[in-house]
Amino acid sequence: MSTASPIDVARDFCANFGPTHGDAVTTCKRLVHPEVNWQSFIFNDCPVESLDALLDDLRRAREVMGAEGFSIDVHRVQAEGNVVLMHRTDKILDAEGKLLDTLDMMSMLRIEDGKIVWSRDCFFDSRKLTDAWSSRG
Repeated sequence: MSTASPIDVARDFCANFGPTHGDAVTTCKRLVHPEVNWQSFIFNDCPVESLDALLDDLRRAREVMGAEGFSIDVHRVQAEGNVVLMHRTDKILDAEGKLLDTLDMMSMLRIEDGKIVWSRDCFFDSRKLTDAWSSRG
């Protein structure tokens, strides 16, 4: 059982989700519950319902988009109980560190015992990444 507060877990996730693809994978394995439910417009009809599926999406992002690195800038964060609401900007980078895409979003996480068990991402531009993820199956 973790003694970290939900807001600390959320900040830890964002701070360590990069700069490399490997860092993102390691951070997910450390801070995401094996039976996580993660939804966003990208996979609204097919939510991610496990850590393995989330890791598979990271692999697919690498293959489809060339996503080799990430960074997350947290602009605002607020917690009430085990729910954390964040305004953040995610950056997706290629192998040379060049910016592939930027996602401005609100993210809501539910954290239990130091693990993210539930997440909803709401993008300010809901058209972002639709083409890149159109091959998601």
